[in-house]
Amino acid sequence: MKDVTRGHALEATNHYRHLRAITMALVGAIAPLTLAASAAYAQRAAGDIVIIGNSPYNWGRNQRYWNHLLNLSGAMAPTAAVGGNPPSDTAEVDPQVLEQQLLRNIRVGQPRLQAVIKLPGSSEVTGTVTNNNRQPVTIQSINFEVIGSDGRLIQTGAAVPEPATIAPGQTVTYQQFLPTVPSDTGATVRLGRPAVVLQGGV
Repeated sequence: MKDVTRGHALEATNHYRHLRAITMALVGAIAPLTLAASAAYAQRAAGDIVIIGNSPYNWGRNQRYWNHLLNLSGAMAPTAAVGGNPPSDTAEVDPQVLEQQLLRNIRVGQPRLQAVIKLPGSSEVTGTVTNNNRQPVTIQSINFEVIGSDGRLIQTGAAVPEPATIAPGQTVTYQQFLPTVPSDTGATVRLGRPAVVLQGGV
């Protein structure tokens, strides 16, 4: 009886060793593949999703495994925050910021008040505007103020350049008829605030 028991124990031990040898062989075969896959996927950007498996359980388990390898939930997040990402071409631009950038590169010449010979007692405001931006701009109005000889504000007005859409580097003129402001009374004209209003705000 002891010999039978001893034989069964020996057989079980041999079977265990055989299974262990097979397991070690499988691990040895899979390990290089895992390392190769890890090296390849390590080059992927943070946030990439790797889905491996045929069931939600396997998908979740493998995703957690790759997240651990890529360190998405730990060390890589602060690095991205510190280094910052380059601005995307598709990123939205604040319209107000863009408007201010465009306005800084628009040059309006000092307006002048000229007499209209055919209509005594009237005058005309004239001037030039230059677009120094790298893109066309459409101007809704150029605002001005008429100041009397005593320094008081007589009238405000607005003129639209021709053409209203100005190409990069282009200079155009603007003019506005003032039927009730004589040019021989010492009145002057200056730019209003704001001097330029872009169409649609941009």
